[in-house]
Amino acid sequence: MDRKVLIQKRNQIRSPIREEKEKAIVETLKPFLKGNIGLYVPIKGEVDIFRPFKHLSVYLPVVTSNTDMEFVKYEDNLQKGSFGVLEPVGTFIDKNLMDIIVVPMVGFNHTIRMGYGKGYYDRYLKDFCGLKIGVAFDIQEDLSILKKAHDVEMDMIITETRRILKCE
Repeated sequence: MDRKVLIQKRNQIRSPIREEKEKAIVETLKPFLKGNIGLYVPIKGEVDIFRPFKHLSVYLPVVTSNTDMEFVKYEDNLQKGSFGVLEPVGTFIDKNLMDIIVVPMVGFNHTIRMGYGKGYYDRYLKDFCGLKIGVAFDIQEDLSILKKAHDVEMDMIITETRRILKCE
């Protein structure tokens, strides 16, 4: 499946079913969220894990160039940034001080993640030593997604039903 189809499938999940699915993902994710946590502000129907956890020590991505992003502490200070995505304003955190990064996905196959195709997360995560958790709805699974040389696998992926898929 291509990205557009996967995004359309994700966007077809409507309330109140969407809220039930997100709640299940949030409950499974909760025990892993300790220390400095990288999250994201959801776009295009991504799983919303920002609202339930924004009160924690949260850092959000900020696009800094055509190829790179950094994380900045969230302090109720969002403004529209690159691609119209809400981003915080502030100082970048050293990625070595981050404990976990929760990553949005367009699709997945086991612990292989498909994003929007620009490679921002793959470049950022390639030397990240903390826990990498992808979150998605079951409907986003696509067994035709294959790992490419530049892809960074997730340590685990959490969906609403298959709670945790650990990397072998």
